[in-house]
Amino acid sequence: MEKERYIVVLEDQQKKSLKKVENELEVTITSSEFLSSENRSYEVIDNDNGVLYKNLGVLVVENMDEEQLKSAVKNNSNPIVYFEKEREFFSADELSIINELKKQSSEIINKIAELEKYIINKPLPQKSLVELEWGLKALNMQSSLYTGKGVDICILDTGIELSHPDFSGREIEGKSFINGESWDRDPNGHGTHCAGIAAGNIRLDNGKRYGIAKDANLKIAKVLSDSGRGTTSSVIDAIDWAITKKFRILSLSLASAVKLNDQPSPLFETVGARAMENNCIIIAAAGNDSSRPSLPKPVSSPANTSSIMAVGAIDGQMKIARFSNAGLNPATGGSVNICAPGVDIISTYPKNSKNKSNNYYAMSGTSMATPHVSGMMALYMEQFPEKPAKEIWELAETKAKPIEGLKYRDIGSGLIQA
Repeated sequence: MEKERYIVVLEDQQKKSLKKVENELEVTITSSEFLSSENRSYEVIDNDNGVLYKNLGVLVVENMDEEQLKSAVKNNSNPIVYFEKEREFFSADELSIINELKKQSSEIINKIAELEKYIINKPLPQKSLVELEWGLKALNMQSSLYTGKGVDICILDTGIELSHPDFSGREIEGKSFINGESWDRDPNGHGTHCAGIAAGNIRLDNGKRYGIAKDANLKIAKVLSDSGRGTTSSVIDAIDWAITKKFRILSLSLASAVKLNDQPSPLFETVGARAMENNCIIIAAAGNDSSRPSLPKPVSSPANTSSIMAVGAIDGQMKIARFSNAGLNPATGGSVNICAPGVDIISTYPKNSKNKSNNYYAMSGTSMATPHVSGMMALYMEQFPEKPAKEIWELAETKAKPIEGLKYRDIGSGLIQA
């Protein structure tokens, strides 16, 4: 049986308070400052041991009695203010939706196989004579003098294929938060694709530019397994690590669907706010659950919290992508903040079963829109090194370009601009 994990938000982390939590929950708490590459949270957390992510004031515990946690929240004498069950996140691209559909619906299995085949075999858009991919042109990249130099962008995803020629010779730091899988290999391909959009440069095969912040310091946190799945605790673990490392931009191309009128998780609301206090901005995919135009769905978690920037996707015709989620729960924080290109985006990709002969591949999803925004944030941070994360966020929204005919609920302040 899978063990149930709970994520617990604490009001404070004083020794006395932590003692109370240990007594009440009958666990021993280890602080994340004592974790290392030899001593990792997924090896520590069990029935008797929890891990406290010290930058976030968030505790992860296993196999708790839910009633015990409920009574702990009601008891004002301890610092527990909120808890939630661990949820699963998925890489936010078209194929991961298909995998979910497959699992749920045997009667439409043939339709799915057909669609999957189309996405995998979709030809790369024809080479044009212009030296920028369409997404970079849409962001007005040709007029930017900045390259993200000196700014740390951390991609929280399936890892990176470090052997890819576009990353050779680059100093890339990374850490895996998935047991038994290493951060510098990426059989999935999703993380490598996102890393290329945010911080790649020029295609070796045709000299076209596809990446945004080529001189940024690229950091990798493997929070999704090779199959593209991860959990709340691996994501929290990685965010805590990234804040300790003082990375400025965290790019999360991952999403967990929510229902209409669902409240955002106070957990991620807290995590986003505490990251911002540490001068770090979290940018997340709005998710791909919609079937437009008839059926838009609400912004996924964790992008649906007001302290995390939610990114919607547009296509090359400047229309909202058919899968991109919408700000249908704005009263509770579930808004789209900004949009970026997310359809037929070419970027770095490992040579694997889907992509046998090429170092590049076209993918679609709010997953692809998110690293466009993360790369742009690095350009802003290079240009305004004194501005705190909150002001950089405001600047991006102020400079964004509204798109005629598109609603605020779909694209927020508009298309991010260089």
